[in-house]
Amino acid sequence: MLKYVAEEIASTTMRVTGYPIIITDENGIIIGADKENIQRLNELHEASLEVMASGRQKKHGPEDCLKLKGTYPGITMPIAIHDEVVGSIGIRGDSEEVEKYGMLVKMVAEIMLKDRIEAESAHIRHSNLQMLATMIITYNGDETAKSAIINQGILLGFNLTKPRIPIIVSKSKSAKEGDATRDMYSTKVYRAIKRQFHDRQDIIVVIDAAYEKYLIFAAVEREIGKLTDEVLTAKCKGMQNEILESEKELIHIALSKESSSIPELKASYERAEMLLATTLSGSTDKSIVRIIDVPLERMLIEAADYYNGKSLERRIKAILSDKNAELYEELIITWCESMFNF
Repeated sequence: MLKYVAEEIASTTMRVTGYPIIITDENGIIIGADKENIQRLNELHEASLEVMASGRQKKHGPEDCLKLKGTYPGITMPIAIHDEVVGSIGIRGDSEEVEKYGMLVKMVAEIMLKDRIEAESAHIRHSNLQMLATMIITYNGDETAKSAIINQGILLGFNLTKPRIPIIVSKSKSAKEGDATRDMYSTKVYRAIKRQFHDRQDIIVVIDAAYEKYLIFAAVEREIGKLTDEVLTAKCKGMQNEILESEKELIHIALSKESSSIPELKASYERAEMLLATTLSGSTDKSIVRIIDVPLERMLIEAADYYNGKSLERRIKAILSDKNAELYEELIITWCESMFNF
């Protein structure tokens, strides 16, 4: 991870100190440098080896540098994450003068590295959650597939036999051009969802970036603090009001049926999609629609036109007009030919 953020650390810390900075990996090889020292990349900085072995910073005068390969006068410090030394940082200049910047530079480097590691960990977890949700909503009834889904849930810390209610949250208008590629887990809609649904067993994923559309598998507690219809509706209303206040845009929310098995969860999700279609198509004046308020027959009738028309047309057009259309086409065909095996 240090390799991917080394150049950024070197540039940032040089702006802070005004002195040339180099970053090395755990082998003492320079992997990051400010623009003026870019030619030193991939060279050995021998002073780093002793510093990383001891875990303590060290000053190097002109005489010391004559004995150390690739080393200039200055100070070298270890970079450690969770008490593990992962590299080093060197400041070039008069050792007495640059020493006063030592702790500041080390702190900045370690904070930047920790932030990058946390961001990468969050990205990996979101990808794994996305995969889990996709496995649930595309479940085909196969027992082996069901076991795989349950095991994937266990690996991510989720008990998929626990009752959950699928909820879909979506904006009515698509994002501006270029916005759909942004990080969907940093939007105001996502933050509003997280403020209302923060149980460790709540699963929250993106299902349509263009419309900032999210799927929540909200965990239901049967004991104290049960997630009743009233409590759930209040959470959704609070989420909607927060977005309306900050972005002046109404979000549409569909709440489906409580389910506690993979087949039920998939079926309940599909009903949530149909519920959402009734509010997006304008066939109901409600922006928060609950399964208990809408008879199934009405849902099917009202959703048919929406899905056969606008939604399908939008999705197909988006695929065919994309620069990677041929790749998507090949991917879809392969997916169908492999019996929808991811």
